Amino acid sequence: MKNQMNWESLFLKGNPFDISPPTDSENVIWAGMIKLQQRFNEIFQEAAFSSATQVVLNRGPYGGGKTHASLYFGLEDNLPPKVTKETRVHSISIRLPKDDGNPAEDLYIDFLENEKLGMTRVQEIIHNVVTNLSETEALQSFHKVLGSEELARAFWLFGTEDTPEKQTLLRAYFLEGCTKTDLRKLGIARNISKAQDRFRVIAGVLQCLIGFGASPNSSQYSRVCLWIDEMEDMIYFNSSQFRMLSQGLREIIDLLPNFFTLFLNMSLAEPEEYDDFEILLGRALIDRITNSIYFSELEIDESVQYVNELINNPRFRDKPLPEKLPQTYPFDVQALEMLAEGLEKRTPRDLNKRCQNAINYAFHDEHFEAGKSIIDPAYVMKIEKSELDREIN
Repeated sequence: MKNQMNWESLFLKGNPFDISPPTDSENVIWAGMIKLQQRFNEIFQEAAFSSATQVVLNRGPYGGGKTHASLYFGLEDNLPPKVTKETRVHSISIRLPKDDGNPAEDLYIDFLENEKLGMTRVQEIIHNVVTNLSETEALQSFHKVLGSEELARAFWLFGTEDTPEKQTLLRAYFLEGCTKTDLRKLGIARNISKAQDRFRVIAGVLQCLIGFGASPNSSQYSRVCLWIDEMEDMIYFNSSQFRMLSQGLREIIDLLPNFFTLFLNMSLAEPEEYDDFEILLGRALIDRITNSIYFSELEIDESVQYVNELINNPRFRDKPLPEKLPQTYPFDVQALEMLAEGLEKRTPRDLNKRCQNAINYAFHDEHFEAGKSIIDPAYVMKIEKSELDREIN
């Protein structure tokens, strides 16, 4: 077995079966999983026609597509047209911190330095709010969300101060804190030192994205979606860390009663463990969940549909196949059914791994060059299970 993989010989422009989500969300493809897509569309449509805050729990097995969903629906172009017609949607996605030091503080920093934000963007977001309000109005609005006169003043300064020195000090203030001398220069009495302050700053930035105002007209506001991935890692926190994070997320939800959607992605190894997910999230969060989406394993026919739509996406195949080749080429339908049926868990990730391993084996076995131009049931039976399920580096 010696041949290298040549995707063009399979009438493909590249490998459709990536195991990890793409780093560029623009490259995310939704294939199959029609019921799941419909469920997300329903939630976004509900958000477009209601001001109420939503808390959505996404749960399912590892590799089931939760991270993929956050990337896909994080792009406004992938939302239902009715939604984008009614309101502007901002999406921000972060992962639950894995370090065992201070996860609440790490989450705060990860939020501010997210690829969709960054301190330059945060300053711009706050500036867009203060330009439409007087200083008194802005401070009152900020104080209502932030619960602190000092934090409200820091927001006001960050949105109005245009000297490079003060801007540098304000960036430091929000990210790592200032010296007492620098605090006096800014006219702020204290640093952001409490976990509660950090979660209120997150809520304040999100409120600035949503918009301020007394009008009930939803068209004057934006809907902000915050996705938090890998919530199952809370199991590794000690009781203090767990309580701080759980209460902080509850604080954000309660401070943003309108035009906010929080998606919590949670994976657990075994289906029976989902009976215990309340323990992981805590009662404070469970009581605020408004919707739940379960990423179930795919049925056999759904698996075939998933692979078919994936390989025929224009990103991978933009020309018609030669006559007599099935749309599922380089597989025939029965071979795909066999590959899916033999899986211990039929998740998109495991399907991708099996399909890529089968193609890789066929290339190195010179199966395609020998004129056996398709992976059929007989060839699937030839491939050892260890080859189909081997880990991909």
